[in-house]
Amino acid sequence: MIIRDFKLSDLDDVLRIEFSEFKDPYPVDILIQLYNCGAGFLVAEVAQKIIGYIIFWIKDGFGHIIVIAVDSNYQSMHIGSVLLEKAVYLFKRNNINVVRLEVRKSNIRAIKFYQKNGFVQIAEEDNYYGDGESAIIMQYSNHNN
Repeated sequence: MIIRDFKLSDLDDVLRIEFSEFKDPYPVDILIQLYNCGAGFLVAEVAQKIIGYIIFWIKDGFGHIIVIAVDSNYQSMHIGSVLLEKAVYLFKRNNINVVRLEVRKSNIRAIKFYQKNGFVQIAEEDNYYGDGESAIIMQYSNHNN
């Protein structure tokens, strides 16, 4: 598996994963806008096929995970963890030691994934998503400065 920077030629694979894995996927124009505005955007590739990705940026002095997804055929193979570790490493390299994200309250699998990777719940935000569902706000702190 190779972790590398996203290229526009990866967009179809990213969209395929985005629309199959999320109830409220980011539309193509938002993904392109994130890419164009300089957000971190990494993909996991196996045999020239994109099997996962992560988008992240620095917001208000914190690292922020915007989205992470892995093709359902490749889940439970630690691909998401590798992508997350790479983003946290890049944040740390830029002296950002606190990383935050939002996750649907009902997405127990994702919450457990983030907990396994060192994130803890710090808050809950009501009506965060368009359908009215609450978000769990999670945070990772890298204390090994």
